[in-house]
Amino acid sequence: MSWIMPTIEKVWAVMEVVAFIQFIEEEAIQSAALGAFLAIRQRNYKCAWKAIDLLDKELIPHLDQVNREIGWVSPYSFGCFRDFIRASQLNVEIYKDLCTAASKR
Repeated sequence: MSWIMPTIEKVWAVMEVVAFIQFIEEEAIQSAALGAFLAIRQRNYKCAWKAIDLLDKELIPHLDQVNREIGWVSPYSFGCFRDFIRASQLNVEIYKDLCTAASKR
């Protein structure tokens, strides 16, 4: 029975590492999304599209991959990051629509 607590601590440590990786990916997405938002607000659509492309082609897919492949190791954060990914994808669609509409004016 003396092996139980050390084993639980090791499992918990792995869960924390996975959650931290997910968190860092989330921060990257939030930074790029803020950049897109501020660029759109300033009508700098060239910069907005750079941030949108980064979100759409790299950052969001990478977090989605991390969450799908190793997120199960950290079940308490898996669902939260799944929801964050979906919300971020919606944000990207909204930003694309805003930039496209602005270019038609």
